[in-house]
Amino acid sequence: MDAAIGGAVCALAAVGASVAAEGHPWKNLVPLIFTVVLLVIAALFGTRAGIFGTVLAGLVFAGILFGPVGSIQVANDSARTNLGWMLLIGIGFSFLFAPTSSGFRRH
Repeated sequence: MDAAIGGAVCALAAVGASVAAEGHPWKNLVPLIFTVVLLVIAALFGTRAGIFGTVLAGLVFAGILFGPVGSIQVANDSARTNLGWMLLIGIGFSFLFAPTSSGFRRH
């Protein structure tokens, strides 16, 4: 349940970040900046939520923020590279630094 909540929060935050960055010249940097959100979600909701949220955010950025819109293909090399780094950092740090279970359910 915690993984689903954390993933949903990441997906909604990614949609918000995509809408806010649309049309700006710095939109290719959004995935790198978004890693902060992923790390906070992983710390709060656990490893699975961090991984699930990272993948969902990557799909949202590929489908909404970067062209061609509506496809997970990313035409811009810089955007594709930054998206790859976000996936690598988000998944790697979720395994390395996040607790295995949610901080809300620890006794």
